[in-house]
Amino acid sequence: MRAFFICLFVFMGGGKIAMAKDPVVGVTLSFPWVNNYKYVDYEYKTVRKKSGFFGLGIGAYYKRNDYKISFNIGLTEDLDSPIGAIDYSRPNTRSNISSQFAELVCHYPFYKSLNAILGLNYTSYKYEFTSFEDRFFWYKKTDHTLGFSAGVEYRFNKYISAAAIYRPAFASFETDGIYRHVISLDIRIDITAK
Repeated sequence: MRAFFICLFVFMGGGKIAMAKDPVVGVTLSFPWVNNYKYVDYEYKTVRKKSGFFGLGIGAYYKRNDYKISFNIGLTEDLDSPIGAIDYSRPNTRSNISSQFAELVCHYPFYKSLNAILGLNYTSYKYEFTSFEDRFFWYKKTDHTLGFSAGVEYRFNKYISAAAIYRPAFASFETDGIYRHVISLDIRIDITAK
């Protein structure tokens, strides 16, 4: 958390390093392709882990020197296949988990092309259960949480990067005291507007 406030201090002009270059603003497109969840399975009343594929995100950023602040929104899914070929014929029941998030994060360099990412997020976990046994049954439950965003970003060049982001929840609006998280591996494309 300390690093997040130091980054904000540098952006606000509190350090000489912030005045070295003109600021840059732009848009980031993100593709969180691999996702891992820890969530509540409401059908079995237990905490489960699950991994899957697919996600989309967009964000706006403000960058000065190598320091960047971004506001991002996005969604992640747990699709069975990274290329879209999914066989839904096998089970009589199926459960899915997905998330939607909004986050404010600071990116700061710590070693060559590696950046640390630290910030806060609001995440909604959507659990869906479908049963085709005897008769059709469908159930949906959404959990809303507040949490941290922490990760590592590797920059291939000034436009393309790969990131691993960990979004643990520290507070849930469900007041159930259950820990939840989503971990995403994504590719990011920065589009400079100025």
